[in-house]
Amino acid sequence: MNKILIPVDGSKNSDMAVKHAVKTYGQDSNASFYLFNVQPTLYRHIGKFLSKQTVNEWHAERATLAATSASTYLKNHGLNFSFSYACGDKGSAIRDEAMRLECGRIVIGTSKKNSLSRLFENSTTARLLEISDIPVEVVTGSTLPALERWGIPALGAGAATALMAVVID
Repeated sequence: MNKILIPVDGSKNSDMAVKHAVKTYGQDSNASFYLFNVQPTLYRHIGKFLSKQTVNEWHAERATLAATSASTYLKNHGLNFSFSYACGDKGSAIRDEAMRLECGRIVIGTSKKNSLSRLFENSTTARLLEISDIPVEVVTGSTLPALERWGIPALGAGAATALMAVVID
């Protein structure tokens, strides 16, 4: 059986991964699709004020919401799938779930970023590629904004402009 794990978070990039997986493996009658979402662990300070049941319900609600567009897409194409979620480190949780389900591949969506952005961000895709023994297909999403193509992260554009103004003066 061809088991495919698709991490979903409700973004356009994860939706592109679902569409790619359906296009590539949807015709295979042995293909099984598994949608998976990873929720962040709440800080201990927040957890002190909430019951464990409330936290679990909140995680379940957010995970289900994150998988809505992907599950709708799979249903519209008449494909069977299952959905699960976990809390914790995204890369490790995705790898662990793929191993638990004995998946043959992981199809993950990501945005196109330059090397400078990837250096300062905690990339789930990079982490997954580093730790997973299961083949990972990376589906790239939308293109970079013009400033990022030139090596200036969009959020740092203002800081870079201010720095240039100081240097010029």
